[in-house]
Amino acid sequence: MDNQGIQLDEDIHDKSHTPHRQGPSRQDSAIDLWATVDKSRLDQDVHIIPLEDVFKRFHTDPRTGLSDDFVPEVRAQYGENKLTPPKQPFYLWLLFKELFMGFNCILWFAGVLAFLAYKPFGEPNPSITNLALGIVLILVITCNSILNVYQQLKSIKIVAAFSKLLPTLTTVRRDGREQQIVATELVPGDIVLIRMGDKLPADCRFISCDGLKVNTSELTGESKPVSATVRCTSTTFMESSNIGFYSSMVEQGTGEAVVIATGDDSVLGKMSKLTRGSSGDAVTGLHREVNRFVLFVVLSTITAIIILWITWASWLNRDHYGFVSYNANIVNSIGMIVGFLPVGLPSAVTLVLTIVAKQMYRQRVLVKSLQIVETFNSVSVIATDKTGTLTQNKMTVTHILWDVDSTYKVPLPQIEPTKEETILQTIRRLSSGAIETVRRLSVDAATMVRKLSTGSIGQPQPAAPVHRGKELSSDASEIKIEAFRDLLLGAALCNNAETQIVQDAQIGQDISKMKSELRVVGDAADTALYNLCNDRCFLDIDKVRDVNPRLKVLPFNSSNKFMISANQLESTDPSIPECNRTVLLTLKGAPDIVIQRCSTYKKNNDQVALLDSEIKKTIFGRQEELGKNGNRVIAMCQQRITRQQFDEMIEAYKNKQRSNSSDNEEDLCGFPSNNYCFAGLFSLLDPPRPEVPDAVLKARRAQIRVAMVTGDHPTTAKAIAKQVHILTPEIADMNGVDTFKLERNANDEPVLNLYRNDRLIQQHPPGEAKRTDSLSNNAKEMIRRASATGKSAKIQKVPWYKRAWASCKNQVKEPETDIEPTEKMEYIPYAVVVAGAEINHMDDFMWDWVLSHQELVFARTSPEQKLRIVTEFQRRAEIVAVTGDGTNDAPALKCAHLGVAMQSGTEVSKEAGDMVLLDNNFASIIQAIETGRLLSDNLKKVAIYLLPGGSWSQIWPVFFNLWFGMPLALSAFLATVFCMVNDVFMSLAMVTEKPERDIMSRAPSIRSKDHLLNLKLLFHAYMFVGNFECFTGFFCFCYYWIDKGVPFYSFMFTFENFGIDPKTPYTNDELITMTYVAQSVYYCSVCLFQFFNYFATRTRYTSIFEHNPFWGKGRNWYVFGAMIISAGVQLLITQVAWFNQVFSTGPVPVKYVMPTLGFGMSWLIIDELRKLCIRKFPRCFIARIAW
Repeated sequence: MDNQGIQLDEDIHDKSHTPHRQGPSRQDSAIDLWATVDKSRLDQDVHIIPLEDVFKRFHTDPRTGLSDDFVPEVRAQYGENKLTPPKQPFYLWLLFKELFMGFNCILWFAGVLAFLAYKPFGEPNPSITNLALGIVLILVITCNSILNVYQQLKSIKIVAAFSKLLPTLTTVRRDGREQQIVATELVPGDIVLIRMGDKLPADCRFISCDGLKVNTSELTGESKPVSATVRCTSTTFMESSNIGFYSSMVEQGTGEAVVIATGDDSVLGKMSKLTRGSSGDAVTGLHREVNRFVLFVVLSTITAIIILWITWASWLNRDHYGFVSYNANIVNSIGMIVGFLPVGLPSAVTLVLTIVAKQMYRQRVLVKSLQIVETFNSVSVIATDKTGTLTQNKMTVTHILWDVDSTYKVPLPQIEPTKEETILQTIRRLSSGAIETVRRLSVDAATMVRKLSTGSIGQPQPAAPVHRGKELSSDASEIKIEAFRDLLLGAALCNNAETQIVQDAQIGQDISKMKSELRVVGDAADTALYNLCNDRCFLDIDKVRDVNPRLKVLPFNSSNKFMISANQLESTDPSIPECNRTVLLTLKGAPDIVIQRCSTYKKNNDQVALLDSEIKKTIFGRQEELGKNGNRVIAMCQQRITRQQFDEMIEAYKNKQRSNSSDNEEDLCGFPSNNYCFAGLFSLLDPPRPEVPDAVLKARRAQIRVAMVTGDHPTTAKAIAKQVHILTPEIADMNGVDTFKLERNANDEPVLNLYRNDRLIQQHPPGEAKRTDSLSNNAKEMIRRASATGKSAKIQKVPWYKRAWASCKNQVKEPETDIEPTEKMEYIPYAVVVAGAEINHMDDFMWDWVLSHQELVFARTSPEQKLRIVTEFQRRAEIVAVTGDGTNDAPALKCAHLGVAMQSGTEVSKEAGDMVLLDNNFASIIQAIETGRLLSDNLKKVAIYLLPGGSWSQIWPVFFNLWFGMPLALSAFLATVFCMVNDVFMSLAMVTEKPERDIMSRAPSIRSKDHLLNLKLLFHAYMFVGNFECFTGFFCFCYYWIDKGVPFYSFMFTFENFGIDPKTPYTNDELITMTYVAQSVYYCSVCLFQFFNYFATRTRYTSIFEHNPFWGKGRNWYVFGAMIISAGVQLLITQVAWFNQVFSTGPVPVKYVMPTLGFGMSWLIIDELRKLCIRKFPRCFIARIAW
């Protein structure tokens, strides 16, 4: 194995540092077994002592691992491999925070004023109504807080349940067998097998490394991946590269390690308290939208109260002394405070997040923060990987190709329709089939295995003459062509797939009920090649690998796009010395990269010929033909050297690594970079997921562009893009597909030629793209932590007032970004296919041209290029969601506004993403986008429902009372009940509304412009709905007075002379009682009008007849329950005598509220006509001012 970066040799360590003595046998009890181990020093010298001592300390063996019988004893001593979860939030603390945060702070102030208005300001005749008002405010605050806490706890429990849906699996060696177990079952001493994309399941010490690189930034702050080694590189435990830490990400290579600490005993477990203490929820866009709403309300409230007191002090109290007393003005201030506050909004936000959590749970979408869902509403581009995201990631080898025209079509199992047969026919069929199977497995398959696993494979074998164009036998064992057998041998040896015992972890299944089964585990392409050899060609792969042991491997990575393995071939001649044994180097990967490393190729007649440009062109042509059908093509080449040559080659590489010489050559871990012999091609079919085409079309209807960003060949990517409707007939076929290439003009100068359907349309000289800082918040935090741990780092302390101001500003304003804000581009109706090799030549003009296309495919991209693509989209004001399942997708997932990982992907990708699709269903992304749009829609509807009645219709009675000298139309108590009871239940019903029919045909919202509160929404809420509702309330209010014989001029501009000048037929006490009734009339009228406002507001553009609440997709029966509650509250406080006496209300005759029905229906009709006009004339003035 490759042990790089050796600084300290194990042999030079003083073994006296190891406090180990030979312990008793494994059959002893757990207490006696571990009594000889000094646990206090396990993390002090476990990285220094020789590996043999590590194995003795943990009673394990690197070849066989722990025994299954021994594991329970170890687990009893060390516990389960899981971190102690943070304490559940203390319910009383949550309630306390809810009581004194947000709107409740303002309501407490109103409650205090109510008590002061009772005493001492109410002396000498304090009004019991003011005391009751203060008590009601406290009760409402408490009930609202309890409701919000309850909804928060439901959301927390639902999100917490996500982590239990699918446990993390890890591969271990126990009893000499490799198997996958749940990571929580790991114990110290387990031998774990590590590969690229894994997350280390515990603290461990590496015992073998093959190009292994680990990202430890979460613990050490080191942003670059660390090359793992077997030997110690530092006496400091945290700095030695032979130690891997729990939760570290494996970014490259493979290896093995022995577990040294689990759960709370790991480094991460010991740091968990610090981690929890420093963690906090980031301020999301949804937080900022609500905070802007709160800021608007607070400023409006303060402004209104200032106007109120200025009016009273400068004019009213002087010219109309006694009309409104000091104490009455305090009560009016309470009415202003309560009137402006949309108390139902916080409850609506909490409830809508709970509903979203339930929907995500049903859709099997894991979101790390519910607030991130609001980002879905703005997504304008989905940059998606192909393999495993758009396709099923279930590859099947369909063809094997070699030479320039030889092809073997892999037989696929055919399911024949069953026919009725007699019992005798059934017995005869079964017996003959069994005999044939036994004969074939025992003769043909055994012969094939023997030929592939013997040293004679390097010698020419008699081959049956196969003429060009001749149909080959479907039985692989009958094909004697050496190139074909080399391909099968390479598929078996240059392959990391293997059978393992796997615990079948189903979503939501109890860990104790999981079943174990034997399954092929590995990369999709490796698994396909494994199944080809094992199922279609009947090779005993385990035997082939045993007799041809692997010496070294360079694992596949997204930069090289190939894998190299070295295996020592079996020889039947024992006289051949070890140094002269044959070592087979097998290289497989992307054809356009692999073929360039070949100098020869093997022909159909087993002869080796020179691989010239014409042959390469022919091979690439075969690749193109396969790619047009959506097939993925893998090339394979080989090189044979002696064992002595191999050892010298690896030793030279190690010496070069020790000398730290850097000559800018590619690092292939000592393997040769060229002079390989081309063997042939494998054609693999990975069909698209059946739900993807419809999901992509739905995204297109939602005006969201879906861009494919893949590492596959452009021809394959283009074919799959057409199958899943990323490239459509309407644009790609009818209008054309654009491409560009870096070529040279007549003056031999480099120029970018832009083509449309292979026809030159423009030339552009390559320039330099403007530098962009694509670091995400996560990456910036890593760099900050890394710099903070440096010795020379100096932390500049910011004054507290600047920190406080920055924190307040962050609550309402989007954080600054290094990516320059720009306007969105105009799209052109063409498709474009861009190869990764051309991306490095793109300047700003080229990025503008490429990203303006409606249909985009990026092929043969590297992780750095995928990250660049995401950043360039962001520079052009696009909100980008990135999907991916591989380790190479992690940087782009972190940088994107929304990172979407697949459950079947690597742990690295799942750690980097904001959400994980547990069912790997691409269509779930579209459902999530619809959920995000529904969330935004419903919150806007809640706001536009609350503002007209909750503020506009309640502040004007106070101002009309002051300015026009009329009786107060709405008391502070009734305003409080209206805002905190009637409107709250109705707004909660609004949150449960279903999506409108056109919700997925609208353009994505623009985050910088489309806020929860904007001028269009305020204009509609106040100028249209608010004024209409105010007019309705005052109409009923005046109707009552006039009908009672008090003419209009008798209560307008009368101020302190109401009932006296002009004279009315009622006494002062009777006028006070009538005022209570008139206020109740206004209150009931506004409550009733809000019912009509609800039905008008529940749809933005759709007619109520198409989206009715009674049946169909728009059904919402919760609103009728809310209406019943609201009507019941109205009856309770206006018709019950006790409420009339304590809260100064009065019984309301029905006839005075009936005009509201006419006004309400009128508003409903007006709003329906407005929506009809918007639907028919989407560019008219009414549509432009629509909310």
